Amino acid sequence: MERIWHEAFTAMRLEHHLPVEERTTESSKLMRRRIGHLLETDPDGSLVAERGREPVGFAQAFVRDDLWVLSLLAVSPDHQEQGTGRSLLDAATSYRRDARFGLILCSRDPRAARIYSKAGFDLHPAVAAWGRVDHRNGVQIGGDRVIEIDERGFGGCQVDLPEVREGTVDDLRLVRSLGRRLRGGDHAPEIAFLIGQGRRLLLAGDQGYAVVQGARPVMLAADNEAAATTLLSVALSLASPDEGVTVNWITAGQQWAIRTSLAFGLQLHPLGPVMTRGFDSLPACYLPSGAFG
Repeated sequence: MERIWHEAFTAMRLEHHLPVEERTTESSKLMRRRIGHLLETDPDGSLVAERGREPVGFAQAFVRDDLWVLSLLAVSPDHQEQGTGRSLLDAATSYRRDARFGLILCSRDPRAARIYSKAGFDLHPAVAAWGRVDHRNGVQIGGDRVIEIDERGFGGCQVDLPEVREGTVDDLRLVRSLGRRLRGGDHAPEIAFLIGQGRRLLLAGDQGYAVVQGARPVMLAADNEAAATTLLSVALSLASPDEGVTVNWITAGQQWAIRTSLAFGLQLHPLGPVMTRGFDSLPACYLPSGAFG
């Protein structure tokens, strides 16, 4: 499954002239762990497509409370355009149909967006902010915990911010409560898994949390824009001068994330859409994980 994912992901990125990620021993190990996590928690949501006795594609969906998430769907490049992806999606959406909400973080592949839309998911265009962090201007965090966004197109405003500290698996009660309020599903099992894989959990008082890999926010959720801005700012401020940072899945209702990313010198680029089912609107203070929603 890890090999199929790498081949499909690489082919998609080449087609859209995006940087290709090298398949290394470490990257393969991390992907196998990700696949293994959902095999343990939601084995009935893990599905394989075969031609003869050869695996040619797979999908992994999982459910937390009222939220269904498609974590992975990949078809080997040699077997695409044959209905395999749609068959896998049909099987994956049959898993726990009772879930009220659905979420898919779609790739840039227009074929994926098409089959998700035909399956009843709403499409929300998204961008990614990426580049090297400019520590010389933009958002500055002072000892009084006030962020000042300078006058370069951001309106010049001040907001009082909660203190940010590093969390542990002992803090998952807040994660569980906030995840259920914002997205309809508990995030704690996945965040515990990510912490075990070396990611860091940042907490903004009892108002929000972010999981970061280096300076990259893997996911972020908050009760309000001030806490969300704080968490994103603290994450980006961790970047070293030569570190490339990406903030993914920013939609139109998340201007706080756009302003903060631009203030730190990042550039905006097109990304695959956020696809939803059952949501009246997207949570404004929530940046999802591509792997775990």
